[in-house]
Amino acid sequence: MPAGTTGKFMRKKSEERRQAMIDIAAEVFNEIGFEAASMAEISARVGGSKATLYNYFNSKEEIFVEVMMKQVGCQFEELFMALRNEDDLKTGLLRLATHYLSVVFRPEVIAVKRLASYYAGKSDLGPMLYERGPRRGWTRIAEFLKVKMDEGKLHGGDPWIAAMQFRGLMEAEWMEMRVLNVVTDITPQQQRESAERAVQAFIYLYQPR
Repeated sequence: MPAGTTGKFMRKKSEERRQAMIDIAAEVFNEIGFEAASMAEISARVGGSKATLYNYFNSKEEIFVEVMMKQVGCQFEELFMALRNEDDLKTGLLRLATHYLSVVFRPEVIAVKRLASYYAGKSDLGPMLYERGPRRGWTRIAEFLKVKMDEGKLHGGDPWIAAMQFRGLMEAEWMEMRVLNVVTDITPQQQRESAERAVQAFIYLYQPR
């Protein structure tokens, strides 16, 4: 087998093994929870040594983040990457807001949010999840808003702050009640209406002047 082909084959096998470890770790976290889980338990299920597991992941927090990104991260990546700089401002924001609310209130996403908040003061889990997830996505939104500011379609300002304010408007009506389980079901119509109000308020706030 040629050297280049061998290298590709080995990388593929290594990635397959890494993904298998993530899947097994997910089973452990689901069964006994993040706090009770350990690298020793995960490595025992994987069938290798802890040293092998540490070759792929530096900590339990890191492998948990990978589990969460595999379970819910792709939903957000698709959401944020669908926004194109050439999109009409209102159309793009409304599509984003509608899709965002349909994703962010899903039970598995709310569960991750609750878990990250619970462990934020006890480990590096919260910051790690933030850097891998929300920060990346909202950086993309900030880039879109900067383009619209440069085009004169939005009032100039800090695009990151604008992105955070837009996020606040989208989440304002339902997020706290959903996280605290005051409400357990937000209908698609309620989500659409909430998205429309958020976009309307944001465009009013940042209208050119």
